[in-house]
Amino acid sequence: MHAITPDDPAFNALPRAGENILVDKTTRRRYPAASAGSLLLTAARFGWSGIIVEQHRLSPAEMPEHSVIGHGISVNVGAQPTSFAWTRRRGAWDDRPTYPGHCRIITHGESHPTRWLQTYNEVSLIIDPQFVANVVEDGLAANRIEFVSQHSVVDSVIVYYATKFREELTADTLNGAIYGETATIGLVLHLLANYGVAKPKLPSPRGKLNAFQLRSVVDFVDAHISADVSLVSLAQQAHVSPFHFARLFRRTLGVTPHQFVMQLRVQRALSLMKARTLSLAQIAVECGFHDQPHLTKAFRKLLGTTPGAHPLAGQGD
Repeated sequence: MHAITPDDPAFNALPRAGENILVDKTTRRRYPAASAGSLLLTAARFGWSGIIVEQHRLSPAEMPEHSVIGHGISVNVGAQPTSFAWTRRRGAWDDRPTYPGHCRIITHGESHPTRWLQTYNEVSLIIDPQFVANVVEDGLAANRIEFVSQHSVVDSVIVYYATKFREELTADTLNGAIYGETATIGLVLHLLANYGVAKPKLPSPRGKLNAFQLRSVVDFVDAHISADVSLVSLAQQAHVSPFHFARLFRRTLGVTPHQFVMQLRVQRALSLMKARTLSLAQIAVECGFHDQPHLTKAFRKLLGTTPGAHPLAGQGD
């Protein structure tokens, strides 16, 4: 296997948000990882920081030597094994089976030819190397952090995250940017601990958010309750990294940032319901829910009832 060198423009030019891009080793041409006909699901519209999530159904194909831009993970979500090769030995393909639920891991910049002999159904996770470097917080350049490539490995944690991302792509109501970014941090920590080449020492945040930090975060969420606030934007209010923020926040309040934001939205919805001046559909939008069903789902989860059945409701559900 070969890698595109760090000073190669094709290596450094990371794709725009939502783009899953490959680079041809010979021509340096950049092209989509999957044709439009094979792309089933994508998280491009979500604007998640640090990760590209797609689901593909790929017809049998043979590809020239190429590199994934970003750390690549492929999870076989098909019902049958797929004969998959990404190396040649003395001119012959090294075909090996990739079973349902197995994962392939390719580090950023690694280059190899590829072919698969059957239709390949996959969930593809591409992680921004800079996002990984930000989690490590060791001053390392993004291209200095590498993972040990895996042709076909059983890893229940990777499958768990791939499943959660896939569920989000198909959900009627979305959990939002905070959910995606928090899951990405969890996945990165798992990869670093189990497949990191240099096994960088990860920071271990201690203590809790102080009163000023917590008030800044709460005020920011309150002022942007109708927006899809991100984990990055909340961490900026507390002047800590997203990785530190996610852990410190839970240690401080006992809930995740995503759960806390949902609680504030439901509280705001209750206040608006009490005023009885807006419909439930209008209240949902005002409080940052995607629509009325999203509001109803949050009510059921947090309060055990629906907005229409709540004592403050003046309208039907």
